[in-house]
Amino acid sequence: MTLISSTRRVAACASALALVGMVLWLTGSGVVRGITIAALSLVVAGVVVVRMVDAAGSSRVVYGLLLSGFMLLTGANVLWLVTVPIGGADVSPRPESQLLIGTAYLLLLGAAFLAIGPSVRRDTGGVLDAATAGVAGAAALWMALLAPAFEGGGSAGDRVYVFAITTLLSASAGIVVGVSLNGSVPRSALPALAGFVLAIVLALTSNALTLVASDPVTGAPPWWAGAGWVLAYAAAWAAIAHPAGPEAFTVGPPRSSRLTRPRILALGLALASTPLIAVARSVTGHSVDWLPGAFAHLVVITLALVRVSQLATAHRGAEARLRYLADHDGLTGLPNRRAVERHLARLTERVVAGTAPGAVVLFVDLNGFKQINDSRGHVTGDELLTAVGRRLAALSRTGGRDLVGRLGGDEFVAVLETEATTAIAESAASRIVSAFGKPFALSDGPARVGAGVGFAVARPGEPLAVDTLLRRADRAMYLDKRAQS
Repeated sequence: MTLISSTRRVAACASALALVGMVLWLTGSGVVRGITIAALSLVVAGVVVVRMVDAAGSSRVVYGLLLSGFMLLTGANVLWLVTVPIGGADVSPRPESQLLIGTAYLLLLGAAFLAIGPSVRRDTGGVLDAATAGVAGAAALWMALLAPAFEGGGSAGDRVYVFAITTLLSASAGIVVGVSLNGSVPRSALPALAGFVLAIVLALTSNALTLVASDPVTGAPPWWAGAGWVLAYAAAWAAIAHPAGPEAFTVGPPRSSRLTRPRILALGLALASTPLIAVARSVTGHSVDWLPGAFAHLVVITLALVRVSQLATAHRGAEARLRYLADHDGLTGLPNRRAVERHLARLTERVVAGTAPGAVVLFVDLNGFKQINDSRGHVTGDELLTAVGRRLAALSRTGGRDLVGRLGGDEFVAVLETEATTAIAESAASRIVSAFGKPFALSDGPARVGAGVGFAVARPGEPLAVDTLLRRADRAMYLDKRAQS
């Protein structure tokens, strides 16, 4: 169901919603402000309900979590309305309101993580960088502004609650920004993600202002501090109502998240920010809340170490891949000429030393491949070469005594560690020729090719160079092809 058909119209409606809400908040009484903020949370919950109508699968679960979260926020807003403007209290009942708001945040964050989970799995490194920056930002905010606000009082529970909410919101904003930047979601969905980020930042700002500007005796925040919630609800409404919002669930391959110099610099600043702020406050004679700051810094260090571990794993995988590509044919996956010559050199050394019984080299060249490649196309030709490689490899013995490789074009080679007799070599050549008796099943139909096979042998104590063995086998192969023609 399309709620509003374009980004421009969504922005216009969200701006109107924010404007009406701000006017009511700034000019109305406490009761009006309470009704306004509760109504806004219900409006957001309503648009979530509309989205759930067409949702299915995991996206329906996401919208269900969003709905539950906004309903709890509505409950917290109604509780504030009843106890503060109407009831005359200075603040909402702390355990009840904190439980409602904290649970609501967890549900909203759960929805966000479920929605962007596929992108996180595809770009773990980029998301780790974003989360590190977010947690570091929360730690810096706590150390510089929020912790000093508790110097005049406040329970340990309040401190833990504010610290946890700040860290979760900041980390979530960082992760959503990271997902927005890595290219894994469609560009059309970026405005919706931007709305979520804006809503999170506004909620974080409102929480910080509420705490910093609260009365040190009563704990009551100034009436203007909650105005940011009006804007946060408007931004959340825009994110959910955006026509491309559901496309955020469509995750594609992300761009490469290399650890570039700017990213390294950003991670370094993230690691250094909290200690630098703590040192600056200590040097200037201000108190420092070391425990939460140390905990947040430990989280940042852990995320950075996980990132380093992820990079190390990726580096090892890339090295292994490069080693594989250096020794294997890119089309068939068989050992390439370099690997064949290295294997044969080691085998001939052992043959000369008498520690191997002998070596047989069989040179295989296809008959009729050029006609198929020219008439049916190179794709079919490549498919045929791959099928030939698999069939030849299936003839080799287990235990590493045989090696089948591709030298290039339609030329293959088999190296056998065995007693080097003409009878054994001829038997192996016969098995190879017989293997070409059946057609090869290809995607555009069967294909038949034959093979010319020549061999050369290396006996114990006989010093033969690798090039000599390959040249003899190659010459014998051409003699065999001439005899077949």
